[in-house]
Amino acid sequence: MANGQPTIGVAISGGGHRASLFGLGALLYLIDAGKGAQVGSVASVSGGSLTNAYFGATVDLSKIDSEGMWDKAKDFAYRIARRGTLWAAPQTYAYLMSIALLVVGAIIVSCRCPWWAIVLAWVIAIVLGGWASQQRSAVVASAFDTTLLRRAKLKDMKTEVSHVMCATDLQMGQNVFFSNTFVYSWRSGWGRPGKMRAARAAQASAALPGAFSVVSLPLKRFDLPEERVVALKRNPPRKFKLLDGGVYDNMGSEWILNIQDRLNEGTPPEGLKAVDEAIVVNASAGDEVIERRWVKVPFVGEILSLLAVKDVMYRQTTAVRRRLLNVRYQIAQDRASVKADAKVLEEALPGTTLQIDRSPFKLPDDFLGHGDDFSARAQAAIDVLNAGTTGDARAYWATESKANRKVKTTLSRIKAARAESLIRHAYVLTMVNSHVLLDYPLHQIPAPDRFAGLVAKD
Repeated sequence: MANGQPTIGVAISGGGHRASLFGLGALLYLIDAGKGAQVGSVASVSGGSLTNAYFGATVDLSKIDSEGMWDKAKDFAYRIARRGTLWAAPQTYAYLMSIALLVVGAIIVSCRCPWWAIVLAWVIAIVLGGWASQQRSAVVASAFDTTLLRRAKLKDMKTEVSHVMCATDLQMGQNVFFSNTFVYSWRSGWGRPGKMRAARAAQASAALPGAFSVVSLPLKRFDLPEERVVALKRNPPRKFKLLDGGVYDNMGSEWILNIQDRLNEGTPPEGLKAVDEAIVVNASAGDEVIERRWVKVPFVGEILSLLAVKDVMYRQTTAVRRRLLNVRYQIAQDRASVKADAKVLEEALPGTTLQIDRSPFKLPDDFLGHGDDFSARAQAAIDVLNAGTTGDARAYWATESKANRKVKTTLSRIKAARAESLIRHAYVLTMVNSHVLLDYPLHQIPAPDRFAGLVAKD
């Protein structure tokens, strides 16, 4: 704790621009509630890393006031909703055009030239096309720079809060964490970010398998401890081979769950703080049944079945962490009334997980009628929900939560009305859940026009 106040750790999940905007809503509430000074770290995966990188590069969350945060939120939300990132950058279209020209050139040669020229043309097209396909991640990183991050470097991000972007190394089978003051994985130890750009870290965190290529980064550029790297194996890898952080943990909670253990390893940078309370913002896809019609089609079905396996594994790793978080939250809630040994109490972690598929009424309803402080706060939250929503509040939030969970995981534009709903949903859900469970401030829901203004055309 700092100055007697618990240090808050925020985790923002993957989920493309859906997660970017949902994470924004949670951060907006925390600043409005006066909790910015208590935020010690923001960890993120994939789409959540766009939000994390942008605010890490542009503001100090520990000092910014409510009005300043809403101003920055408008800049970010407008770009995400109205323009997108990957599909708003000219280099994306130049890249696709270059690949198309290779194919068109080979086809033209095939129509007009002798056989040896045709063979040569297709060999060149295949070789250059293969090389170009491995540049997909670099193109995405460049697009993030163009649309959001303006070539900001990790080391230049605000240092009062640790902004941690999580990728997965395919060789070590673990998360690699990129932050403004460090690069870290359990196997390679603590290093420094050097000249790495925030966009590159965010893109490595968002490199969805199949859609984007593996991000290869030399270990030596991060000044990792030599003895730790050598201990990785007899012939230690010279490069990280990175894909989406969601391969290992799509909620981004791994960092805040184990930060205390990491602080006891090696030589961590100064200023890192253990987490006393957790706000986990989970915009991962819901538990809907997905019909897989084509998985038995020869050849194509093999690829589609692997993609289906990937979806199931993403979902399952998230489910396991949600259960673990709920156990740790429950221990913290029962600490005062339940006798437990010291080892069990060490696992206590006050906090809440914000599920995109949940109505803000869900948690307060669960706590009603028990005659305790939780129950009283739950009733107060329900009163605010009813007062701040036009018409049938329960029906409204049931409809919005269902629609928001179905927003596609993309890096393209999102309709303004849906973008507004994602931000508002997360804001209200964060306020209600954290008030009931953590006694955070409860206030009237900001008017719909204020959220609409975040994505409105100037």
